[in-house]
Amino acid sequence: MTSHPLQVAGKTFALITLVAFFLPWVRVSPDALRKNTMEVVKNLAQGEKGIGRTLIWMRGEEWREIWADPVDGFSGFQLAFGACSGTPRLRAQQELASVALDGKENRPLLGWLLLIPVLTVLGAVSMSLRRLSPAILILTSLGLAGLYLILRWKMADAYTDRLLAQLQLGPGWWGTIYGMLGLAVVCLIFLLKNRGGRYDSNVRMF
Repeated sequence: MTSHPLQVAGKTFALITLVAFFLPWVRVSPDALRKNTMEVVKNLAQGEKGIGRTLIWMRGEEWREIWADPVDGFSGFQLAFGACSGTPRLRAQQELASVALDGKENRPLLGWLLLIPVLTVLGAVSMSLRRLSPAILILTSLGLAGLYLILRWKMADAYTDRLLAQLQLGPGWWGTIYGMLGLAVVCLIFLLKNRGGRYDSNVRMF
């Protein structure tokens, strides 16, 4: 038997989130300093970008950043464990990204990022159970949505600092946050549709 379309959508978003978590999130690009400085000046002149560019879609320049060097940089998984290992260059990159995400110096450990794969797997599994657990679906949806808002807000708030630090966002960053947002929405719809009751179709895991 086939899976419910919502389950397929949820598994797809979960897979995107998990894969992207191990893809490059952030990279240091010294060659972009001049371009970034001009972007900072333009951004200050234009003022606030509005809630859309802050919390929903990416800026045009951020879209172009992805393809500048999509395989370079370090992943969310590496950032979560901080600068406890790796080359000096990797530790320097992690420290810079930690400042952008945490707003504090000398804070290379961002272990709370590991909540992303944990909640993602929890959401995928919960939608694959014959008996739904409303509490798990609510926890997953709120948790992923909360992490999405925190990450988007932190990165938007540190936009100027990130440009001056020559940090660029990679495909892993955008895949992770949009995958989380998609899974959070699917979990919420799934919960409302089934009202925390019993889902009787035959389901399959990944």
